[in-house]
Amino acid sequence: MCLVEPIESLDACRLRFDTQGSTLRVEIEGATGTQQARLACWTRLAEEVRRCAAAAVLTIDRREGVLATPREWRALLRELDMAPLKAMPLAYVGSWPRFTQMEALNLSLLERGFHAQVFDDVGAAERWLRYGEHGRTVRPLDHFSTKARSNT
Repeated sequence: MCLVEPIESLDACRLRFDTQGSTLRVEIEGATGTQQARLACWTRLAEEVRRCAAAAVLTIDRREGVLATPREWRALLRELDMAPLKAMPLAYVGSWPRFTQMEALNLSLLERGFHAQVFDDVGAAERWLRYGEHGRTVRPLDHFSTKARSNT
């Protein structure tokens, strides 16, 4: 288990780290209306992932202010060393005024090799990390075996 400082402040961005089993839970608060503040926030998150050697990351973004545009988000991904975040499932929860913003962020993460999914609900993100396509838990088999189906 990785012990982390509960709250860390970068400019107007505050990060709260916690571990839940092998998952690093990160809550981001404050205002990050500039690309420089976003970069500092995500750089610190990637550093903590590397330090804790987490198996998965649940990021809950509660920041205020203007969301990054798709162009700003792509530039951010190009500038960051995101290798630690690419090596594991990443569930990103945010408040999206329009579905297209959530979809654009999700697609940009997938295009850059992340095992990521973007959500607007924490419970759904936690379930995806636990049971989803990129989750670590093996799903139970159904009550019909392959052999039994082939005999019908």
